[in-house]
Amino acid sequence: MSPYLLIDIGNTFLKWGRYPSDNTPGIAASDVCTAFGRVLLDEIAELATMWRDQPLPKRVVVSNVAGTRVRNLLLRALEAWPEPPIAHWITSMPSQCGVRNGYMNPAQLGSDRWAALIGTRALLGHRAALIAVCGTATTIDLLTTDGEFAGGAIMPGLGLMQRVLHEHTAALPDAQGEYLDYPRQTVDGIASGCAHAQAGAIERLYHIHHQKNPDLVCVISGGTARVVAPRLTIPYRYHDNLVLEGLYWIAQSLDAA
Repeated sequence: MSPYLLIDIGNTFLKWGRYPSDNTPGIAASDVCTAFGRVLLDEIAELATMWRDQPLPKRVVVSNVAGTRVRNLLLRALEAWPEPPIAHWITSMPSQCGVRNGYMNPAQLGSDRWAALIGTRALLGHRAALIAVCGTATTIDLLTTDGEFAGGAIMPGLGLMQRVLHEHTAALPDAQGEYLDYPRQTVDGIASGCAHAQAGAIERLYHIHHQKNPDLVCVISGGTARVVAPRLTIPYRYHDNLVLEGLYWIAQSLDAA
């Protein structure tokens, strides 16, 4: 048997990683990842070719926020092995891996946010965290020192903000700009303004929650985090993929059950 195959299906991309199942406690899963890949949702069928020559995983754990159609595509991709592994599709629980779910209806919390909370808890231990995951949507969640998810905000992600400006105005272009402190053309103005909006929302919530959580740590992850993070004026920690980190510790808890 080989290590875990962990899969994070978002609204735009599917990300996967292989991790050893016997990781040393206290070491981040991202530090021991042995293989990683990312495909657009329309390219999921290609995963069968990527995985065909890899050993059969010991366990497959999946977070999926993209719906049933994508779930079925992944199940077919897992048939790359003659005896396909049974996938464990996570859902948000009232409590798991040291995290308590403070949502009014715990099951309504997105599985990606739940995994990111668990991943952060494993990385930081008993420290409060503001977790910003920047993807198609940006989510900004508060995890308290005692492991409670106290609530969080959801806003359009960086790319979505830029597309909406183009689609709902007559003259603003749908072209790639870059962040500049003093943008002097429209495409750069859009890119810079949207980056400021993302960073500003994260900073605002950080300052609100820092009053009651003086040890608060901002952790930022997600596909556009590399663009947003440098715009922040607060201390932060960057993580490539908090969802896969959380899936790793969920997989560990399933083995221990």
